[in-house]
Amino acid sequence: RIDTDEVSRIDAERDYVRLHVGDRSYLLLQTIAGLEEKLDPDAFIRIHRSTILSKATIAGLRHDGLGVWSVEMNDGEALRIGRTYLPKVKAMAGR
Repeated sequence: RIDTDEVSRIDAERDYVRLHVGDRSYLLLQTIAGLEEKLDPDAFIRIHRSTILSKATIAGLRHDGLGVWSVEMNDGEALRIGRTYLPKVKAMAGR
């Protein structure tokens, strides 16, 4: 078992999900949609059809031009936000 407080990112890999926990990752046989239903919406947000992030790992949003937005992570990594999820991510950020 993994405490959700330790999960920073969840990536879809077909019918599996990869949980990123610190320097490690774990592969689970579950869909990202199924896992999203079980997560606390106050702690996690889906930014793309294949990515869910812990809100605690988000440093800010960046507009890349032409309607493209990215999430900047605390570790400096930038992840693109899917168009479908952009309004929800912007609402979380207060934009």
